[in-house]
Amino acid sequence: ILHCLCGVLTLTTVPTDVLAEIINTIGDIIRGNTENQRVLGPIKKTIVKVHKPTLFNLIYTMVADKKKLFQLRISILYCLQCYLYKNDFGKLMIIQTLLPQTENVANQTTLGHLLISGYLSNDNVASWCSGIALAHLINSNLEYKHELLKVVIAVNQSQTNIKTLMEISIDLLQNLSSSFHKRIATLIFLCTWLSNCSLAVQALISIENSISYLISQICIESSTNERELLIQSLCSFALGLCLLPSNNNPIQSYSTESFKQLINKRIGINLFQEKLRIISKSEFYIKALEKPQLKFLVSNEMIFDHEFAHLYETLQSSISNILIKQEIISTDNSFIVPT
Repeated sequence: ILHCLCGVLTLTTVPTDVLAEIINTIGDIIRGNTENQRVLGPIKKTIVKVHKPTLFNLIYTMVADKKKLFQLRISILYCLQCYLYKNDFGKLMIIQTLLPQTENVANQTTLGHLLISGYLSNDNVASWCSGIALAHLINSNLEYKHELLKVVIAVNQSQTNIKTLMEISIDLLQNLSSSFHKRIATLIFLCTWLSNCSLAVQALISIENSISYLISQICIESSTNERELLIQSLCSFALGLCLLPSNNNPIQSYSTESFKQLINKRIGINLFQEKLRIISKSEFYIKALEKPQLKFLVSNEMIFDHEFAHLYETLQSSISNILIKQEIISTDNSFIVPT
């Protein structure tokens, strides 16, 4: 059945809405099934010029074909999520295409290149889908989170100026022209990266103004704009992840205690907790938590997905408990945010 469904994807006469449902069905079939996941690939480090893997063609449509029906592009993201679910080999093959390559390989388009181009795109659907896909690449895998710290991207055509993927992500957040959906996807990706990864926390802190940016967003006066409130809550979650014992570091500037003092002095425990809980009250979060399949009718509903909702549900209370159970001791020594 799976081979037949994949064969239908090559037909040009299938209505787009029907194609979207077929792709959703393929996702359901391959989710967590190693043998079936191989059918969708095989993932290769470079393009096979004559016969491109099915997954490559799907992701290309998701990130590069703005004219395609919204539901079709979302169904492709769901199918990709199902492909990556419990598929460490598939994840690794894509991550390897993101790492620095030899000149010959670097000139070829890969799945990694497609996801990065989508992540940086001004198209809301492409940027949100790609950000969520990048989060799924590293979810619950410390080794892959470390590998992603090695990813660098040229920020000009001459490729003389390069930045890390995390630096690029912070730039996207601080860019006033970045859309709500781009910021949401970027924060979800960063939160996934920071969770239980002390090296990612160190990388974040080393970026100039990164922590100051998160604090400034959290401290924005109460707004009735639900979108901005969700951004503030995600910033609280990102900063809170740096508190977790798994991210504690012997270097004083990176320690749990230092972050607790920072939150207490610059934000206030009560305000931080209030902003952190906003996500839990969102109907978009509640809906995402119910099941993995993405059921968006319009692009405005692209906010949370199931894996992030599960991550938040798992760690939000741990962050709160650290701040509630342990008294913050104020000292005369002010905390200096590393730059």
